[in-house]
Amino acid sequence: MQRIIKSIIVILVIMTFCLTLAGCQSGQSQQTETPKAIHVSYSTKPLNIPAVVALEKKLFEEAFAKDGIEVKWYELEGPAITEALAAGSIDIATSLNYVSAIISKANGNDITVLAGYNKFPKGIGLVAGLDSEIKTVSALKGKKVAVQKGTMLYEMVIKALAEAELTVNDVEIVGMASADALTALLQKQVDAAVIPDPLLTKGLGTQKIKMLRNAEGLILAQSVIAGRTDFITHYPETTKRFLEIHQEILDWIQANPDEAMAMIAKTNNMDIKAVKALYPKFDFTSAIDVQNRDALKESARFMKENALLKNDIDTDAVINDLVDTSYLPQ
Repeated sequence: MQRIIKSIIVILVIMTFCLTLAGCQSGQSQQTETPKAIHVSYSTKPLNIPAVVALEKKLFEEAFAKDGIEVKWYELEGPAITEALAAGSIDIATSLNYVSAIISKANGNDITVLAGYNKFPKGIGLVAGLDSEIKTVSALKGKKVAVQKGTMLYEMVIKALAEAELTVNDVEIVGMASADALTALLQKQVDAAVIPDPLLTKGLGTQKIKMLRNAEGLILAQSVIAGRTDFITHYPETTKRFLEIHQEILDWIQANPDEAMAMIAKTNNMDIKAVKALYPKFDFTSAIDVQNRDALKESARFMKENALLKNDIDTDAVINDLVDTSYLPQ
């Protein structure tokens, strides 16, 4: 009898332990508090209509105010975004190029890609002077090419050169911001440049430069929504709500394209005709499907092969750890 009682006690202790553990594990996935503020980076370029609509209509501010959460915006571009994420200065980045995200993750910065932001391979071009003897990418051998390093633009030029059976060692890469690259090309300080829209369209409009190759078929040309992993895991419901509001903005843009385009034309000081011409080049889909993940893995492998990532990096593992789309609206 005593043996039976002891067995029952042991079973009860085990059940109590299991229930306690389950409760703890369940609690880890539940948000028990809200942040006082969400610090978000944005960029209105190249044609980031969702950012402009968000700022104009203040949908994030209105939604989160109900929970006592303040939304603070910071206009950041390029490496400044990953630096701010690593420093904890921002919680979520709404327009981070995928190359910077991969490099940052591979270098040990704990960030998570939550969703796609936009894709625009047709909006990136490798261009040369109109009156130049350079008519093809293969003619760039021995020439100066301006491009912003550490970005998708740099990956694009490497792949464009490879397609023409050249490498970066066959040209002189001049690292500079895209606006400066266009200026340098127009002033004939460099022979070619990789530039994104709307600078690309603006440059071609001067009739002083010509397109050698756009990025279609070469790179993913995607920017993403990413966040600090510790913020995301600590505030999962807030993260989900953020992405829900972003989707609401995308739905509004689809229903009101003319008003949305007018907003970005005003913000970026662009002619509305130019905005309407550029708009079809941009895909603002949030989903990151299997094909998209595979493209990210291929880009990571490419970066490793071209010394943008360390040799001992497991690129597939980096992408698997980097991308988590479970916070997207179902």
